[in-house]
Amino acid sequence: MGKMHKVALALQGGGVHGAFTWGVLDALLDEAAEGNIDIVGVSGSSSGALTATALAYGFHEGAALPGPATARTRRMVEAARGKMRELWETVARTAFWGGNPFVAAIGMAADWNIDDMPSARWADVSLSSGHPTETGLNATLTTVLREVLPQIPAIFALPQAGTPMLVVAATDVAECRRQLFIDGAVSPDVIKATNAQPTHFQTATIGGRAYWDGGYMGNPPLTPLIEGLRENEAHDLLVVTMNPLRRDGAPHGPREILDRLNEVTFNSSLIHEVNAIETINRLIDAGMVKDPPARQRPYHRINLHRVHADEEIAKLGIYSKDAPAWDFLVHLRDLGRQAFKAAWPQIKPALGKSSSWDTTAMCDSILARKAITTRER
Repeated sequence: MGKMHKVALALQGGGVHGAFTWGVLDALLDEAAEGNIDIVGVSGSSSGALTATALAYGFHEGAALPGPATARTRRMVEAARGKMRELWETVARTAFWGGNPFVAAIGMAADWNIDDMPSARWADVSLSSGHPTETGLNATLTTVLREVLPQIPAIFALPQAGTPMLVVAATDVAECRRQLFIDGAVSPDVIKATNAQPTHFQTATIGGRAYWDGGYMGNPPLTPLIEGLRENEAHDLLVVTMNPLRRDGAPHGPREILDRLNEVTFNSSLIHEVNAIETINRLIDAGMVKDPPARQRPYHRINLHRVHADEEIAKLGIYSKDAPAWDFLVHLRDLGRQAFKAAWPQIKPALGKSSSWDTTAMCDSILARKAITTRER
């Protein structure tokens, strides 16, 4: 067994496509069970927050189980693995018995794309009426919180050695501000808030303040994890994304337009945080960042890594995000496992040393960072 590396995870949201992240984490937990990595923190917005919460919840349950100390890590890993499966099983069961029209539709789609089916046209009409029907993940939240995560926030209130810090983001509607909820502050209302897209779910209220989906201000939130990485003398941040950066052609219809607008907005917050981290990394590498005052941990670079399946997820279309049929969730889980196994050979040797994600090329292209420097004079 090689050196154990401490890593933090940032999980992007994307409705039912969040089952892709389940598969990524399921494969990643094999590395944790072998002692190759130690997960010190996990953040998320929207469905990414739901999966992050299930992961942390399972770690806490596993830490409390009796047994030999030498097998504690494996107990936590298996509890986390089981909790994520329970989460998505409950989502599928609740959607099936709740009469979600997309569940039946996607079962008849050979390629899992239901954008041209009658149920999708019905959704467009519902959205245009100003009274969209709740479907997909949001319609299952009450059952999931009651059956799968019954002990939040109490289970996170007491620190357990070896469990990751949990960070969930929501958007303060009035202040246009990201609100972070950490560990014991993650309540059922917070999970509803971070999933509250205003066109699909009613606005959530916590402490008299209105909140929308956390993805508008950070999908997923990255910078809140950096201090945790410094505290743990860790260097690596693994980002799991599921909103394609690129889609072919322009969207048509109100739902497709709105959904692509959300993807652009959600990816924008991610790319700007990546850009900030990468800029600081370059300054650190150049020796231009001074150490903080005495008794504070010195600054060090944060290595960025990414697991994704943009091309495959783009083929699934828009409406599959609201179709939590069990067979489709298993397909997404398996896609996530495959994506992790494809990315891990590049990520593993880079841990603690460098970024395996080429953020320079991405930021240069998407943010047009060189537009001024390359301008003809």
